[in-house]
Amino acid sequence: MDASVPIFQQRLEPLGLDVAPAGECGFEELAAAYRIRLEPRKGPVHIAGMTTMAECRAALLAVKRLECGAPWVSWTCGEDGESSTRVQMLAALFVCEGMGAAAFGIDCPEEAAEERMAELAAYAGIPLFRVKGKELIPYPYEPAELDPDAIPCATGTAPCFIRRTIDVGEELECGPDLLEDIIAAEDDPVGAVKIAIQSQDDAEIFALHQYAVREALCLWSDVPELLEEALRVYQGRAFYDGTGELSREELDRLTGLYGLIVL
Repeated sequence: MDASVPIFQQRLEPLGLDVAPAGECGFEELAAAYRIRLEPRKGPVHIAGMTTMAECRAALLAVKRLECGAPWVSWTCGEDGESSTRVQMLAALFVCEGMGAAAFGIDCPEEAAEERMAELAAYAGIPLFRVKGKELIPYPYEPAELDPDAIPCATGTAPCFIRRTIDVGEELECGPDLLEDIIAAEDDPVGAVKIAIQSQDDAEIFALHQYAVREALCLWSDVPELLEEALRVYQGRAFYDGTGELSREELDRLTGLYGLIVL
C-alpha cells in the first residue's frame, strides 16, 4: 500500500501538554488548544511529531471538528518503537487508523527504521510513511491477510487484540474504588476490563482513572451521550460488547469519531 505525499496546508505539532496523571491539562482544554491552531475546512493537515496519545487524539478530533479532511499523522519514537512517554507505535497506529487518519508515519533512528516499519506493515490498513528530517517518505507494502477474529484495540500505551467471543468479565462501576477494581480485574483470567458509565459522575471518575487500564477495554452505557464522554477521554481504542440498547446509527457515529469497535 502506498500514497503520494500531499502538499500540506496546515501542520499541528505537540504543545507539550498532557492529561492526568502525567499532566494537568483537561482533555477538552487540549482539544480546544488544537482547534484554535487550525483554519476550518483547510487541508490537508499533517499532525506531526506526536509523543503522547492525548495530544494525538486531541489533534485528530480538532481536525474532524473543523472539517479539514483526513490528516496524515506522524509520531516520534526511539529504536525500541516507543515514544518518550512509552507509547508503542502499534498502539498509536491502531488509535490513529480507527479515528480516520489518512496515513501513519514514524520518525525514528535510521538504524531501526526498517524493522519498525515492518512491524507496522504487518497490521496496517492505511498507507505508512517515514519521516526523515523534513522529508516524508512513503513506505510501500502489501497489506497482510489478517485474522478476522483478531480485532485490534489499544490501551493508552500498548496494542491489544480481542476476539468476538471475548470474555469481558464482571462489569465495574465507577465508584470510589474504581482504581483498585481495575487493578483487581486485570489480575483475573479474562480477556478484557468492562466499565459501565451510567451518569455524568461516572464519566468524570472514569476520566481520572482510565490511565490504569492495561488490558482491552469494554466501555458500556445505554446513554449515547455518556458513552461518548467516556470515549473522548479514553486515551486508547475501546470496544462495545453490544449488550446495551444503543442504535446502530449512534454506534456507527461513535465508531467514526473515536474508532469504537462494536462486537
